[in-house]
Amino acid sequence: MTSEESDRTFLEFLARDAPSAEFEEPIIADRALGASAETVAALERSILLALRVRAALDRSRRREAELSALYETVGDLVALRDVDAVLEAIVRRARKLLDTDTDTDTAYLALYDPERGHAYVRETNGSVSAEFQHLLMPLGAGVGGLVVQTASPLLEQ
Repeated sequence: MTSEESDRTFLEFLARDAPSAEFEEPIIADRALGASAETVAALERSILLALRVRAALDRSRRREAELSALYETVGDLVALRDVDAVLEAIVRRARKLLDTDTDTDTAYLALYDPERGHAYVRETNGSVSAEFQHLLMPLGAGVGGLVVQTASPLLEQ
């Protein structure tokens, strides 16, 4: 595959948001055809560059979704006067934002009650369990309790 052909191929992959594994197919084919080490090295550089462009596009899409969710949330905050409605809008937008990268089933907002020493679920989105909607989280217990105890976000993958 010539340099021009590989560039066009990778641009087509980027344009249709091809899976990362597909970017490897041209180099596998060229190796099978006995391409020179120089040709393979040039193709590897093109693949790396195309994957860097793809990562930059993914970051831009994610940032656009974040800004859109923030803009919509600000609109809700300005328009809504009821605290419950505002919290519901925030949790709904948070779930929508998180769902751009993963299949987020449930999002919730918990508040800390210093008198009782635990956090409690104040608002949920996506939860169908009545028990979850009234969940208490002692400090340090579970993900929610750990977040409350450390006052830091936690990302589990």
